[in-house]
Amino acid sequence: MENKYEFNKSMYKTVANNIKKYREQKGLTTKELSNYTEIKEEYLNLLETKPDNCTISIYDLYKISVILETSIEKFFIEIS
Repeated sequence: MENKYEFNKSMYKTVANNIKKYREQKGLTTKELSNYTEIKEEYLNLLETKPDNCTISIYDLYKISVILETSIEKFFIEIS
């Protein structure tokens, strides 16, 4: 069976860029986001700067979306 689907190989980069975009729009630092979400600041910094070296859980992405007051699916939209 042939695979007819294409997957975005840079999805983590897209998600990381959107987290940073919405975090900055909300006026939060990574330290503040870290405190609110209980995700280590070092990890958030790494995610935003080197997303290809990171993974993120659905639960952590959910917590970030709650704090940034944006729907989780917006993190998957490619920024042009």
